[in-house]
Amino acid sequence: MSLLRGFAGVFLVAVAGGLAVGAVYGSKDGLLMGVFLLAGGLLVVTAVHLLARGRHAAGSLDRQFAAGVCVSVGLVVLAVLCVALLMFISAHDAYTMGVLLVAAGVLIAYSVRVLAGGVMTDIEMVRDGLRAVGDGRRDLVLRTGGRDELAQLADSANLMTAQLAASEAERDAAEGARRDLVAAVSHDLRTPLTSLRLLVDAIEDDVVDPADRRRYLEQMSFHLRSLSGLIDDLFELSRIEAGDIEWSMQQVRLDELVEESVEAMRAQAVAKRIRVATHVPDGLATPRANPEKLQRVLFNLIQNAIRHTPA
Repeated sequence: MSLLRGFAGVFLVAVAGGLAVGAVYGSKDGLLMGVFLLAGGLLVVTAVHLLARGRHAAGSLDRQFAAGVCVSVGLVVLAVLCVALLMFISAHDAYTMGVLLVAAGVLIAYSVRVLAGGVMTDIEMVRDGLRAVGDGRRDLVLRTGGRDELAQLADSANLMTAQLAASEAERDAAEGARRDLVAAVSHDLRTPLTSLRLLVDAIEDDVVDPADRRRYLEQMSFHLRSLSGLIDDLFELSRIEAGDIEWSMQQVRLDELVEESVEAMRAQAVAKRIRVATHVPDGLATPRANPEKLQRVLFNLIQNAIRHTPA
């Protein structure tokens, strides 16, 4: 509330008080009461607004509440005592009224202190919880036990923590998928590179007849396509980080895929003097799969078999 609104409120209270007293005891007493109420009210409102502007110097909210209550109650007690003395009340009555006002002020300060203590407890709980979230905790749930604005703040903090945990889980999953893809591609690059090296060596050494040369060239072309597919997989990293991973699925002829894979690995088998052959039963079902990824699995199986089979 602005200072001008506070002054306006004091003026309305002074006018209302003066009219109420004037209606019972006459216009003179009503005017005097209005002046006293206006003077005391302006003093209290001014002091409270000055305290509000400099409240940060008090430090914690607990101290700010205490300072505000003490100043407000003290000024009210002082204003009432001044009014009582100016109205020529006896010393006995003024002293008694002062004691009653001080006692009332103490009770008011205690009541405000108790109420503010609950608010401060909730504020400290939210503060400590947010610090814990900043330190890495994601399982923390803030509960104030109320339905006020602090409870809404705690609910918002809980929602933020849950969203942050979900975002970090997605990031970790994408990072794990990226590492797995890089490791898989790095491993699978060895198969076509090894076959290409053996095929190129055989052609350079001129140890194959024209018919085998043509077959070797076809196998080299096949392995180059495999390399191209692996390189394309590396470009999927950006899609993985965006969480957009889709593989093209189609009906796969397993007999053709197995024969093609074995033929592509034949150069490695020949280099180790190992005979490879295919035996595919008739009438196999055609599963729906990604042919490139399925063929990569076959390459790894065949390569492991060649590597661990004695010549």
